[in-house]
Amino acid sequence: MLNVDPVKLTEAYPRSTLIARRFRAALTGKIYYFNGQKNRARVFHALNTEVQFENYVETGTFLGMTTDFLARTAGERGARVYSCEINDRHFGIASRTVGMLQNVQLYRGNSVDFLRSLSSTLSPALNFVYLDAHWNDYLPLRDELLILEKWQNTVVMIDDFKVPSDERFGWDKYDDEREICLRHIAGSFGDNAVYFPNYSATDEGAVAARGYCVIAMSDPWSKVLDRTSLLRRHVF
Repeated sequence: MLNVDPVKLTEAYPRSTLIARRFRAALTGKIYYFNGQKNRARVFHALNTEVQFENYVETGTFLGMTTDFLARTAGERGARVYSCEINDRHFGIASRTVGMLQNVQLYRGNSVDFLRSLSSTLSPALNFVYLDAHWNDYLPLRDELLILEKWQNTVVMIDDFKVPSDERFGWDKYDDEREICLRHIAGSFGDNAVYFPNYSATDEGAVAARGYCVIAMSDPWSKVLDRTSLLRRHVF
């Protein structure tokens, strides 16, 4: 099978590529969002069933594939999606894949300014936040979480995170000081509990599974995570 650069392909045929991915997902069950990881999607669906999220917020739009899934999910309950992308090329592509969707608002810029601009409106609301904006020299994760700590009705999922109990999950590490892990975010999310996959990386099958964690920004929503069998509360 030919190796096709997904960025170039989506840039050339933005809507066609998205529609093709939706069709393949419907036909084969191979999902096109959340890094193609079915168990992570099951975690999301479990949370989304229990919590009537009013907003879905994403940092790191990339090509808009997860944005599209969130928009379709949000549309079922009249909710909105807010997503930001700092890369001009990726922002341009995402604008053509999902920018025309009525319940999607795209921002071009860094994720910290983006979250700060939404705080006055969204901090009291029920939000699902997906943090995936850590591709550059500056890692915004700590600053993102310091803002989100005040969003008390929010559940946060962080992509590319080191899973302490299973290093077969991939994670982002750039050097000794820049690694997406618990040590990196220490002190930025209050005393809220952190949850990791309660299953093996190999359970994702042929997919090269990426790690993640989930944090609820207040105790009532931690109780929801405690009831989610695919997640395990981390013991510090």
